[in-house]
Amino acid sequence: MAVMEHARQWSLSTWTDAGQLAGQIDPDAVPAEAFGVPPAQWFATLRGSGKPFEAATFLAHALPRYECVVWAVRSLIEGAVLERTDPFATAALRWMDDPCDRLRRAAGEMADRSGRAGAGELLCRAVFYSGGSIAPEDLHAVPAPPHMCALMASGAVLTGAYGQPTPAAVLDRAFEIGDTLARQQR
Repeated sequence: MAVMEHARQWSLSTWTDAGQLAGQIDPDAVPAEAFGVPPAQWFATLRGSGKPFEAATFLAHALPRYECVVWAVRSLIEGAVLERTDPFATAALRWMDDPCDRLRRAAGEMADRSGRAGAGELLCRAVFYSGGSIAPEDLHAVPAPPHMCALMASGAVLTGAYGQPTPAAVLDRAFEIGDTLARQQR
């Protein structure tokens, strides 16, 4: 019964088998023990095993793209990595309020102009890769690779956390936010 309870816990995720999701993340390094395990349970295992990189990456990939960005934004703001008034946070928050192509592209352009790979830039790249075409507007559409939003979002959270004096506390809060978000009903 406990396994079925865990399977229902991440209702926002479309994934039901942690091994299958892990295979999408890294086909060459799928832990055999992840197969047949609900994603929420595997995430708890990763957290409990002291594997923050793997836990953040797994969580980001388990969430739909919009919610993945919401997770990263909330994690960075609540973890005191970015202020709400930070230009990168503001760009992501604007897109969250109105997830249109114009604001998605604006976030990507802001990250490109920066030329850095800090938490804010990675967050805006997650917004850019959340959907739509990654080609310039005057060219044929090129869809964003499906895994890029999650990679950028988890990278933003990890980069932000490890730039803080207490990275474990920032990551713990980020994991709580993501777990709660994944459990929400649509």
